[in-house]
Amino acid sequence: MSTDESRPPRLLLAAALRLAQERSGRTLRELQAVTYASDSALSRYLSGRSVPPWIVVAALCKAAGTDPGQLLPLWQRAKAAASAGRRSGREQATLARRVSTLAADAAAVIQAIRERGEAVPENLLTAALRLSDAQRLISQE
Repeated sequence: MSTDESRPPRLLLAAALRLAQERSGRTLRELQAVTYASDSALSRYLSGRSVPPWIVVAALCKAAGTDPGQLLPLWQRAKAAASAGRRSGREQATLARRVSTLAADAAAVIQAIRERGEAVPENLLTAALRLSDAQRLISQE
């Protein structure tokens, strides 16, 4: 695998956008007017910290006198990778809520059993302990 293929798509896109900026001969402040993005946003896009909207990519390419269509597949990969990251965050939050609910339910069942003066089954105690461990692990990620 080549070095470029191992780099995240957003960094490859950022490198292509930096090249476009260099070809344009303009500063980030000068590019604000043609890209409709602030110089700070352009800085984030050119550093790879975030993926720009397609309209910004197209405007930057136009300012550089290059065909934006050449960057479309790379932009699409970078955008998809960024979206996947957000989905993972949402999925993590959903998982955290579900584990928290299960842990609370297990604790309530254990409490109810103890209030009746009965012995808590070992498998229920083990499950509650594992849920507590899962909560701790999820909160560390």
